[in-house]
Amino acid sequence: MSINPNYTWRRFILFAGPFIIAAMLIAGLVPEYRNLAFLFLFTIVSNSVIPMPYEPIMVLMVALYAPLLAATVAACGNVIACFIDYKAIQFAFQHKSLQKVQKSDMYQGAVHYFLKAPFICVLVAAFAPFIPFYIFRVLSPTSDYPLRRYMTAVFLGRWPRYFLFAFLGSALLPARLLVICALLFLACIGLYLLVRHHLVARGRVVSASFEIAE
Repeated sequence: MSINPNYTWRRFILFAGPFIIAAMLIAGLVPEYRNLAFLFLFTIVSNSVIPMPYEPIMVLMVALYAPLLAATVAACGNVIACFIDYKAIQFAFQHKSLQKVQKSDMYQGAVHYFLKAPFICVLVAAFAPFIPFYIFRVLSPTSDYPLRRYMTAVFLGRWPRYFLFAFLGSALLPARLLVICALLFLACIGLYLLVRHHLVARGRVVSASFEIAE
C-alpha cells in the first residue's frame, strides 16, 4: 500500500512546524537560549539546504551550554533535516541525469555494504566523519529504505558525534583544542581517502560480477 506523499508532508509539518516556530520565537524573545535556538535552526539548514561544517559550532557552543544539551538540540535539528533531505533526493533522482550517480563505482561499493546492514551503515556513516555520508543520504531514499529507520539511525549516529565535539570544547584548553582538532582533521582526511578508495574498489568488483553474470 503506497503512502500519499502529500499526507507525509502534512504529518511532517504538523510535527516539525511547532518546533521550528518555537525555535524562531526563542531566538527572538529569550536571550539566554537564543544561541541554542540558532543551533537548532542552523543544524537543519547545514544538513539539508546548504551543507556547512558544524563541528566548530559545536565546539564553541559549550561556552554557553552543557555539552549534553547542545548535542541533543543539534541532533533533533538533524532529524528534521533528514526528512527534508530524504524527500528532496527522492524527487531529484527521478531525473535521468542524476541516476548516473547510481552507476558510479563508489556508489556500487556502498550499496554492497548497505544491502547487508542498512541501519548499521547509516548509523556508522552518520557518526564517523571519515565515511562519505552523502552516499548513504542518496542510498536510503533511492532504495526506499524506511524513512523512520533512516531518521533514527542518523539521530543515533549524529548525537554522539555532536557530543564528542562539544565535550572536546569543554574539556580542553584552547591551545590543546586547536592541536587536537588539527590532528583529527588530518586523520579524518586520510581515513576518508582510504574508505573512498575501498568503496571504489569494491564497486568495481561488484560491477564486474554483474557483467560476468550477464
